Amino acid sequence: MKENLKNSGIDLKRVEETPDQSEQYFRQKLEDSLSPSQKVEDLELTEIINVHAIEPLMDNFYKLTNIPIGLNDLKGNVLIGVGWQDICTRFHRVHPETCKHCIASDIMLSSGVSPGKFKMYRCRNNMWDIVTPIMVGGHHIGNIFSGQFFFEDEPLDYGLFRSQARKYGFNEEEYIAALDKVPRLSREAVNTGMAFLMGFANMLSELSFSNIRLSMALMERNNLVNELQKNREDLDRAQAVGNIGSWRLDVRKNELIWSDETHRIFDIPKGTPLTYEFFLSTVYSDDREYVDRKWKEGLGGKPYDIEHRIVVGNKIKWVREKAYLEFDRNRGVTGGFGITQDITERKKVEEALRISNIYNRSLIEASPDPLVTIGQDGKITDVNNSTETVTGYSRDELIGTDFSDYFTEPERAKKGYQHVFLKGFVKDYPLEIQHKDGRVTQVLYNASVYRDESGEVIGVFAAARDVTELKKAEDALKKAHDNLEKLVEERTVQLESAYESLKENEISLSEAQKMAHIGNWDWDLVTGKVHWSDELFNIFGRDPQKSAANYEELLNYIHPDDRDFVDGIIRNSFTGKRYGIDYRIIRDNGEERTVHAEKELIFDRNNTPVRSKGIIQDITERKKAEEALEKIQETHIKEIHHRIKNNLQVISSLLSLESEKFSDAKILESFRESQNRVASMALIHEELYKGNELDTLDFADYIKKLTSDLFDLYSLRNSGVSLKLDLEKIHLDMDTAIPLGIIVNELVSNSLKHAFPSGEAGEIHISFCKKERFSNYDISSSPCFYEKDSFHYILAVEDNGRGIPEEIDFANSDSLGLQLVNILVEQVGGCIDLKRGQGTKFTIWFRK
Repeated sequence: MKENLKNSGIDLKRVEETPDQSEQYFRQKLEDSLSPSQKVEDLELTEIINVHAIEPLMDNFYKLTNIPIGLNDLKGNVLIGVGWQDICTRFHRVHPETCKHCIASDIMLSSGVSPGKFKMYRCRNNMWDIVTPIMVGGHHIGNIFSGQFFFEDEPLDYGLFRSQARKYGFNEEEYIAALDKVPRLSREAVNTGMAFLMGFANMLSELSFSNIRLSMALMERNNLVNELQKNREDLDRAQAVGNIGSWRLDVRKNELIWSDETHRIFDIPKGTPLTYEFFLSTVYSDDREYVDRKWKEGLGGKPYDIEHRIVVGNKIKWVREKAYLEFDRNRGVTGGFGITQDITERKKVEEALRISNIYNRSLIEASPDPLVTIGQDGKITDVNNSTETVTGYSRDELIGTDFSDYFTEPERAKKGYQHVFLKGFVKDYPLEIQHKDGRVTQVLYNASVYRDESGEVIGVFAAARDVTELKKAEDALKKAHDNLEKLVEERTVQLESAYESLKENEISLSEAQKMAHIGNWDWDLVTGKVHWSDELFNIFGRDPQKSAANYEELLNYIHPDDRDFVDGIIRNSFTGKRYGIDYRIIRDNGEERTVHAEKELIFDRNNTPVRSKGIIQDITERKKAEEALEKIQETHIKEIHHRIKNNLQVISSLLSLESEKFSDAKILESFRESQNRVASMALIHEELYKGNELDTLDFADYIKKLTSDLFDLYSLRNSGVSLKLDLEKIHLDMDTAIPLGIIVNELVSNSLKHAFPSGEAGEIHISFCKKERFSNYDISSSPCFYEKDSFHYILAVEDNGRGIPEEIDFANSDSLGLQLVNILVEQVGGCIDLKRGQGTKFTIWFRK
């Protein structure tokens, strides 16, 4: 066979090299032209086929068969032409009109040929053409042509071609000479040649499509490798930024693997052989027994999430360790994956914050004055011991109630509070605090707003100065004064001594007033005379050489925004009621101050007011101190919630990144369940951070957001499952809300995953309310029956799915989720009951 091919003039070396060259050329060209999103039908024939490699094959085919052959794209472009006749190259392809006939024949007359078939037709220049399509991936991208030729058994119409020569201006004799050179083929040769060409076209199609798929697969692989490397780099960066390293322990081999960040945290060089015992040796000696015990408990199934110290060089660091254990089919522990977070700085901040809080609280409790922090809604958020003493109520009873309820004039107290928000502070605002046993304490109310880090007002810090003793001193002074008038008549000889004594008392009182920044006044309603103490002149910045201000002058000192309010209070006080208010004044030098004022009327025997007296205290500085103290307290608590929420979100993100390493469905599901549990806790801290209250949240609103997130997560598998919520608006503290949030997450997730086979519709019903709404609920058969009177709330999660099989004992289940539910129910001091039937219903009773 080779000998025959040699004699035919075919270049065997080019034939043997062509396939390898074509494949190498094709792959390189595809890598240069293909993009990941490009489709096969968008490629040009020249981008798929190596014209230079195929051309020798066609040239040899012509030498062997004498059948002309061409390769065209769908736009009529001739990529390869072998054995073309002079009548085409010198005449038909040169003249504009006949060239249009050639292109039209290539494009239109060759259309509609099925893959693996060929079509024979006369071109518009009256010679035979044969075409078979080239298909790649089911898409028509080009054609293989054979022509032009005549069959050897058909007569040649010279008259027709002479008329064509004359019509298009060809040299008639040269045109006819070129016509005589056109091959005359037998029908058998044509059929045999086209069978080869159809096979050749099919080979090009399959080879091209295989190479395209291979190139695309290689490109996708490279993209995936690059993306995986990028994710690994991002994870390493995230661990470095968050000071969180990861580790994996093979329990059976006792081999420990650390991430780069974990090596950095422990300052252990990479390549150091690592075992559990090696890790334990790095733990601070006082913590070593605790860490080892917790790890062994973790191997037994308990959560492993601890904080402890390690020794790094000559330093001690704090770290947080959290592990997720891996089990074989027999529930034997095979290994564990976990994180190690360097929390040294956080511990320092927490310790500093703890000391600061102790110091701040000590300052607050050391104050003999009642100190109160009030939210924007007027509710008390914190108090000191002096507040408990003056009201008769405990701190727990006071927090969350309206502050104005503890004054004899609640509306007046509210107005003073409103003035704080309007002007930023209130100074020496006279009020009366009423003890729960009825006793009344006169105070000067001083308050100022406090703000968050962005400058937004978030509440009021208020102090109430007890002026009872001051009132007693004033009463004693009045009594002494009255007695003195009688003694003047009766004991003239003692006048000088008594006068000196009085002066000493006045000096002492003046000094006391100066120290307390409290001035007093006395207004004789009969004569109209007004007396001011020295300190009162100082408070108003009035020249002591002037007389005491009359009523109209006094009103001019009061801030314009407070003037009508104070005037109304004073005029209403002539009914006999004492008052204590805080308001602002503008001193003679233009300075604005806040004062607390109290007034008392004196009546004669006919119950006619004859005298009015009172005190005014400058409370400006105290207001500022109270505002700063309250702002610090509020900011610290908000920051704690914000940091906890951010840390939990970082953990969730790390779990998501780590899960991308695995393809096993069970492992991925475990990662997702862990993310859900972390997200349920993060959501609680996010709600506390955004809300007005710092240590409780609306659990009904929390359930709505949590279940909405879970339904979004499982929506593709449970599009027919609906959610029904029957929730009472109840606020819970963090110690109760976090375990209950995880319980709801576990029970709802179980229903979404297991209760409804794919495509089956159903309903999940969650109810949450106080026990009284379930008074008719039958729990006589439940283990919770004997403790029912001690419970306050009921949480129920039920579905109408296929139910939990009877053979599963949920109280002793191997399922981590059900184990977690039982542990958390016990943690909140509750009791859980399961009812099977038309679905599954979990009912949980728990206390406040």
